[in-house]
Amino acid sequence: MAQTSPAAQPSEPAADILTPLIESWLRSLRAANKAAGTVKVYERSARGFARYLPSYVPEQGAQPTPKDVGDIDRDHIEPYITAMLTAGLKASANQQFRSLKTFFNWLVEEEEINRSPMRNMKPPEVGETEVPVIPDDALRKLLKSCSGRDFESRRDMAILMLFIDTGVRLSELTERQVKHIDLDLMVFHVLGKGDRQRAVPFGRQAAQAIDRYLRAYAKHIKRPLDPEGSDPLWIGIKSRRPFTISGVGAMVERRAAACGVPHIHPHQFRHTFAHQWKLNGGNEDALMRITGWRSREMLGRYGASAAVERARQEHRDLSPGDRLNG
Repeated sequence: MAQTSPAAQPSEPAADILTPLIESWLRSLRAANKAAGTVKVYERSARGFARYLPSYVPEQGAQPTPKDVGDIDRDHIEPYITAMLTAGLKASANQQFRSLKTFFNWLVEEEEINRSPMRNMKPPEVGETEVPVIPDDALRKLLKSCSGRDFESRRDMAILMLFIDTGVRLSELTERQVKHIDLDLMVFHVLGKGDRQRAVPFGRQAAQAIDRYLRAYAKHIKRPLDPEGSDPLWIGIKSRRPFTISGVGAMVERRAAACGVPHIHPHQFRHTFAHQWKLNGGNEDALMRITGWRSREMLGRYGASAAVERARQEHRDLSPGDRLNG
């Protein structure tokens, strides 16, 4: 009876090598006041790699399956990243790479290992993905689908108007209370990346949609809203519990499908807001303040898919030939 080569047998405790350290790392991230979304991304990457290790089968000449965290080598990490690239998951591969590198650097700082196995590794090259902006006719269809006067329509209209009129992130819009909306000043107080607070302005139409929603909200729960504003800003219809990030995403998808609009992800509203701002000659410094960007690099990244449209528009306004012969 043929025996399996020892080199081809994964080490069963491999996942356990990392799991306790991952828990410590997550506690360290929270102690450093990292954003909840960032911690989730890091956790997903580290746990994914921990689950992968037991299935690692070394190729000829490669490092054997690690039995201790200090045994982990680039030979164990590269196949994990390569598998994602082969599957066409370029963005995920890049994200996993950067998260794992942060994790191993932390292990070095904590003196759990002497050197990071990723110290000489370079991130996979991932081309910039241009997120499509949402056309005006699609936005109008979405809003028309919420033209009813029932609680759900009022809520969804207010959410969509805030997305369209502010370009806030999904997490910024969702995890808020009624007190974070100021209808008199027409500003929405959000908590952005790095727990940075900012006041995001919105227009008269958005203010009207939110005002109608808040009145419908009080009727729906059959009591006045808390005067201190501690009620969650968005709630479910039946549960009356805070509307979650996934709930808002599902609502947008449901509304899009109902009115025949192709699939829309909430982050597309942010790209669309940036595109519309630039198209109409908005000041870039003001755009950075509204969106919470700290790097000017983001100005080129957002709304990039419609950059040609903006260039045509600007050329119509500034055409040298038209100016000379006008």
